[in-house]
Amino acid sequence: MAWHVYLVFAHLLLFAYWLAPDWGVYVNSAYVARADLPLAERRRFLQAALRIDLLPRSALILLLPLGLQLARNLGLVQLPVAAMAAIWAGGIAWLLLSWSVYRNQAMAIGQRLKQIDHGIRVVLALLLLALSAHALVTGEVFAARWLALKVGGFGFLLVLGLLLRRVMGGWAEGFRRLEREGSNAATEAVFATALRRARPIVYVFWSTSAAMAFLGLVKPF
Repeated sequence: MAWHVYLVFAHLLLFAYWLAPDWGVYVNSAYVARADLPLAERRRFLQAALRIDLLPRSALILLLPLGLQLARNLGLVQLPVAAMAAIWAGGIAWLLLSWSVYRNQAMAIGQRLKQIDHGIRVVLALLLLALSAHALVTGEVFAARWLALKVGGFGFLLVLGLLLRRVMGGWAEGFRRLEREGSNAATEAVFATALRRARPIVYVFWSTSAAMAFLGLVKPF
């Protein structure tokens, strides 16, 4: 199919826009945790991080249906047209949900949508990890072991993302305490501790992403 090469280009582009902005989120987060900055400044860095994160979050969601489409085109996974269409529809619906979470983050509906997004990530992570394990053990589902590992890697990245959300979730309370009490050792420890715990998770996330890129490009087995 002539259009397959354009899908490959889109896949590479999404991968770049998935990883590169992550560095911006990481750097902004470090400024959010700085006790020497005024509260308003720290909030601006937080809003910048959240806005930047919208790009990798969107790319991550689209990479799954696009990756499966590429695998189907190459005959590495057998998916009927209807199933592939459903996967694309589900991916686009998830993308719109993710944007709605960002747009309504300060409202009650935003929190409800965030819970739905969280549930999708949990279910999808478990499904992809189980599918990968089954394919690696039985040799079924995927025609190449590197693809089975890559699918498992995607599920693992979702788990890491959920862990990061849990670790960084305490910052909301940290800001509420800053507004009530101002900066003090106990409140600043909330930010510093979360950032310290997040760093190794981020490093594993980036390492796993690099490994997935290697598998997709080199196809070692």
